[in-house]
Amino acid sequence: MLTVIFTGGVGKNKSTVADTSVLFPVVPIMTALLPAYIIYKKSPSDVFEMHPTLYLLAFGLVAAKVTNKLVVAHMTKSAMDTWDSSLWGPALLFLNQYFNTPVSEYLVLWICLVYCLADLCIYSLQVCTEICDYLNIFCFRISHPPRKMSAGSTPSASPQPSPTPKRTMVTRQSASRN
Repeated sequence: MLTVIFTGGVGKNKSTVADTSVLFPVVPIMTALLPAYIIYKKSPSDVFEMHPTLYLLAFGLVAAKVTNKLVVAHMTKSAMDTWDSSLWGPALLFLNQYFNTPVSEYLVLWICLVYCLADLCIYSLQVCTEICDYLNIFCFRISHPPRKMSAGSTPSASPQPSPTPKRTMVTRQSASRN
């Protein structure tokens, strides 16, 4: 791994395939970890020590979203923005501390957790939907949805899928009764 860092990546000009520095993933990960450390050290109410699970969940969600974006950027060979919408939660905690905690840090931590959870879920759903649309596959469904008809076609002109027979579950008890 160190040879890749010191010699460069596999892309042109010794960069990565996405044409970024081989050290670039450090920046987004640090934008998730550095606020966690600063807020932990500067907290007047010791929110990390009083509620470690809540604190680690909130910042874990931020790190998870940043990591997901790094993976998607690597898969698509595209650049990634340094600022992410999930960083608004830690920014809210940071600003609350900056203004001498006008709102309880515990409440702001809950708001941060809920916001980061919703942000990660929305992002994951969008990525999953985009991949499924591109590959023309159906995620979280067993059967295909009805086909969209073009403007000039009639319902009878489009082929209808044959209905699938219902399968019944045979258990040991029902098989032994027969």
